[in-house]
Amino acid sequence: MHIMKFLIAGLGSIGQRHYKNLIELGHKDITVYRTGKGDRKFVANFEKIYNPIVFDDLKTALLEKPDVLIISNPTIFHAEFIKLGIQNNLKGIFVEKPAAVSANSIKNLVALADKNNAIVYIAYNFRFHPLLQRMRKFLTENAIGKVLSASVDMGEYLPDWHPWEDYRYTYAARADLGGGVVLTQSHDIDYLYWFFGMPDKIAAFGGTRTGLEVSAEDLVKAVFDYSDGSIASLNMDFYRKPPRRTFEIIGTAGTLLWDYHNGTLTFTPHEQNKKAKTFAVLENFNRNQMFLSEMKHFVNCVKGKDDPKVTFKDGLNVLRICEAILKSMNTGKIVKL
Repeated sequence: MHIMKFLIAGLGSIGQRHYKNLIELGHKDITVYRTGKGDRKFVANFEKIYNPIVFDDLKTALLEKPDVLIISNPTIFHAEFIKLGIQNNLKGIFVEKPAAVSANSIKNLVALADKNNAIVYIAYNFRFHPLLQRMRKFLTENAIGKVLSASVDMGEYLPDWHPWEDYRYTYAARADLGGGVVLTQSHDIDYLYWFFGMPDKIAAFGGTRTGLEVSAEDLVKAVFDYSDGSIASLNMDFYRKPPRRTFEIIGTAGTLLWDYHNGTLTFTPHEQNKKAKTFAVLENFNRNQMFLSEMKHFVNCVKGKDDPKVTFKDGLNVLRICEAILKSMNTGKIVKL
């Protein structure tokens, strides 16, 4: 029986999470490539506990013939690493979101991945949130009738993300590494895309506005206009305390409201004699379960046992939406997709 070999590029918080989760899922053949530019103390603690095999040269790491490459380095490097993974005939390439900094940098790679039968999976772990899955099921079952509008509200104080490092130097804060709230928090854009597909037009306002010491946008408000007449609004910021992530959909027959931090999904029918129902995540639910489910699913895709929930093309489309938001924000014009 072939033992699957994994190579993780990048050993920041998400790279370490994937390493630990692979071990929990029973995988033992894991190597790491890192440049050594990340937070040394943070990585040293991890290395002391897990003692990973580390390469500082990517070509040498690829000579070990891994089956899977997990790309968890800054967004600016994603396109180059995806290309290397495909060229080295890897079966699976798992890419932390977003897929890249620009749609242009990866659009030719989608066809190349298809040609080489490489699974390039973009890691939008919120697709594995049990309440978001239930919310989408309500939608597909027409429980709230025709969708009229939706709104997403996401805010989180960036300096609190990784207390062990200075937020100003993290990739999320830096335009040169592909940071900014739109790309860094493109989860919320992905689930809008997952539920409703591509919008027709986008209008957005925002920029570096909160007073945080960042070189990328930290506050954005956008409106999506869809061909079926529905409208979605999106608020994203790096400043909110306490953090907030909600997703509300208003339909002709009812309303759905997901509150991530409260762990609830509320279905409110429009008919007055029908009561609202609230669903909660299981008491033992923790955020890492989404990452575990996602990695298990990806491994099954590489083994040919499952079809990817998020394809490379999906990742490209989400990136196109991100770019349209940023373009509208920077030009003051409505952008057509």
